[in-house]
Amino acid sequence: MSPAMSLHADLLGRLQAIARVQLVARLQDDRLNFPGANELHVFIPDIHLITAARRVEGGYQYGTNHPVLLEAVVKSLRALKLASAPAGEVVVYQIGDLFDLWRQVDGLDPNANAASAIQNDQASLLAALRDPDLNAQFLLGNHDYDLYRFPNFDAWQRSFVLAPSVMLLHGDVFDWVEKLPAELKNLVLFLFTASHPAGTADLEKLRPLNNKQRGGRKFRDFIQNQAPAPTGKWRETSDDGGSWNVQVEGTAPKEMLLYLDEARQKCGEANRQFGSALNMAVIGHTHQARIAVHDTEDEFFTLMDCGAWIENCSTADDPTPRPNAQIAALGANEARIYQLAPLE
Repeated sequence: MSPAMSLHADLLGRLQAIARVQLVARLQDDRLNFPGANELHVFIPDIHLITAARRVEGGYQYGTNHPVLLEAVVKSLRALKLASAPAGEVVVYQIGDLFDLWRQVDGLDPNANAASAIQNDQASLLAALRDPDLNAQFLLGNHDYDLYRFPNFDAWQRSFVLAPSVMLLHGDVFDWVEKLPAELKNLVLFLFTASHPAGTADLEKLRPLNNKQRGGRKFRDFIQNQAPAPTGKWRETSDDGGSWNVQVEGTAPKEMLLYLDEARQKCGEANRQFGSALNMAVIGHTHQARIAVHDTEDEFFTLMDCGAWIENCSTADDPTPRPNAQIAALGANEARIYQLAPLE
């Protein structure tokens, strides 16, 4: 990282070298309480990999969008990480649903054959993601939840706390919030702390809740969104600072505020019980890229939903479906979400 450049600018420059990049949303606010200028946290959302043969066999409408571009992005992040060290630290996270075990097989695969088949079919992309020089961190999503049972995946987590203020999790837990059995409420709350990484026994207790989401669905025509996900109004990228396309509770449409209140409530409960200072949640899961905020005299809370690499989205000024291909970054009290497309 050159002295005159920020890690945000370095990331943008590398993305623009390999893709057409548009800014979906940007929030620049000191109240994020995540000020480190020499660190950048980069989030790759839902990818939903299955084998090519299974996509044909299952009759699935959607596969992973732009896999060649995605692999180039991952390799570019590796180069950024190496070039930024030691003065700057770049940490890359894949935040769940990397694999889509639900679409690859029906029911639990006791021998991890589904995961192995996907790895063999998507070898180049997965080699880039698991490159030791990249040292990406992986979360378990609902579609690849069962990976924790198998070697090579049992170190994957359900959440990370990025001290002091950020909770990172896939986001499917918010589907459960209103339906949680009393004996699991505190266990779910532990997912929001740095001191209690979920072990195998904890994940087994939560597994029935995850399986309820599956509900016998086949996921042939859609996974999360039957229609293109609304994302607000995009703009061309620049480093001129300021916020853009931030969805503010009280004025934004309800569909742009999904899980904002649930995330705020759960982080608030964790703060009261464990003495933490969480005021931002970073998620995937919904396949709807957006930044939403609760901003009152008493409280400031942010939800950054990083989007996906599957299904479609649309903008406020163009209803034409576009393939989701988003990446998000956080550092120096600034959160950004980008939409990517292959260079023509």
